Amino acid sequence: MSEDRLHTLYRTYGPSLYARCRQILGDDAAAADATQETFLRLHRQLERAPDAQHALAWIYRVATNYCLNQARDRHRRALPVADVPDVPGLDSERLLEDRDLARRLIATAPPKVAEVAWLHLADGMTQDEVAQVLGISRRTVVNRLADFHRHAHALAGRPPA
Repeated sequence: MSEDRLHTLYRTYGPSLYARCRQILGDDAAAADATQETFLRLHRQLERAPDAQHALAWIYRVATNYCLNQARDRHRRALPVADVPDVPGLDSERLLEDRDLARRLIATAPPKVAEVAWLHLADGMTQDEVAQVLGISRRTVVNRLADFHRHAHALAGRPPA
């Protein structure tokens, strides 16, 4: 029975989960490994899995934590992209630098702070959506985002605005 549920979860959420891992890690092979590891972890915790309505949030949380830990442990910089399309009015080199900086800042933050920062700043979720996905209050989201901003400013060597 649990094997059927795991297969259903994989078929339903595997592609979305892979895309999420790819977004966080920035690497196809690492994303494939992270997706596989996430489902191995889910298999071990399947009896505690929430119902289908809450399954995606739960799976994303497991994957996000795993990927952020991997990114933090690797201490690797994003590889330069050889062919970035030119878009009028867009400084693509600056954009790549900003994304690399954001990944590195999030990867060095404490895990609970990094998780909130990624969901809100990288995934573009509202504070209410982050609170719902993580099962925490909106106030906790606000506090963790403030912690992230203090962390980022401390790394930059300047006081928060």
